Order: sequence, then C-alpha cells, then structure tokens
Amino acid sequence: MTGISIGWLARRRASKAAAGKAYGGLMKAALAPDFYLTGDVADTFDGRAQMVTVHAALAIRRMNVLSGTEPAKTAAALNARVLDGFDAAFREQGVGDSSIARKVRKLAEAHYGLGTALSQALDSDGGESAVIDVLERNGVMQKGRGAALAAYLCALAIRLQQQSDAEILKGAIDWVSATEVG
Repeated sequence: MTGISIGWLARRRASKAAAGKAYGGLMKAALAPDFYLTGDVADTFDGRAQMVTVHAALAIRRMNVLSGTEPAKTAAALNARVLDGFDAAFREQGVGDSSIARKVRKLAEAHYGLGTALSQALDSDGGESAVIDVLERNGVMQKGRGAALAAYLCALAIRLQQQSDAEILKGAIDWVSATEVG
C-alpha cells in the first residue's frame, strides 16, 4: 500500500511541477510586449488576462490530445495555476476580499468561454479567419486588428503540435515570440 501512495504522490508532484514550468513560460509569452506595443491588444488588466487565456488555451488544447490521466491532471493543474494567478492579480490591485470571489468567478467564466471558443476555432476548417472571429467577438482586440495575433496563435498551435509529447508533459512548452513565429 505504501508503494502505491508514494507513486501517486510522485505523479501528483510531477503534474504540478510540469504545470508550474508551463505556467512560467506561458506568462512570459502572454505578457511579452509584442501585441501591446502595436495596439493589437489593449495594454490593460483585461487585455493581459485575455492573452494569458489564449496562451493557456493552446497549452491545454495540446495536453488534451494526449491519452492517459497524467496529461489531464497536468492540464487541470495548469488551469488552476492560471486561475490562481488571476486571483493574485486582483489582490495586487487592491481588490477587497468581499468582492474578489465575484470578480474571479466572472474572469474565470470569460477564461473558459474564450479558451473553448479558441480551441474550437483552431479545430475547425476556418483557419485564421475563424480565430480572428473569436478574438474580435471576445474583445481580445479591436475589429480589423486581429490578423497578426491570429497568425501568431495559429502558428504557435502548429509548433505545439510538433513538440514531443514528453516535452509537453514535462511543461517544456516551446513558447515562441511573435517575431519568431512570423
């Protein structure tokens, strides 16, 4: 019984460590200045949260194609890290405890909705135009400004598909910048 408990704990720690590694890279990529400086994405709390969401959606989408329970656990741990990050960001802004749950819940709902819509757009035959539609509809960027961001997200999704399953499971996601993909 002890061997089973230790194995379970080791797998749980490995999933959390992989999620932590993926989260660190995700945040670096999502908060890189590329799309904020061009004005394609608003340099606001909401704009940055949406960029975190689209990057998380790509990583989770990639993890979800892997079979077994470990990829699902790693994806869930990554998603939890993202939501915890949103909570921490609200607290850093000075949002009080009495309203933080409501604000995080609202942001989490937007996170799930945008992530699901982006994954569906990437899985469709609509290509970049489907991604542009999702980005505009969800207010990630202004109408007519989504071509560069959509091209980046589509290219990044392809890069993630080309990465080995072992790298993805370790959280060693190849978060490339917009300039590297373009």
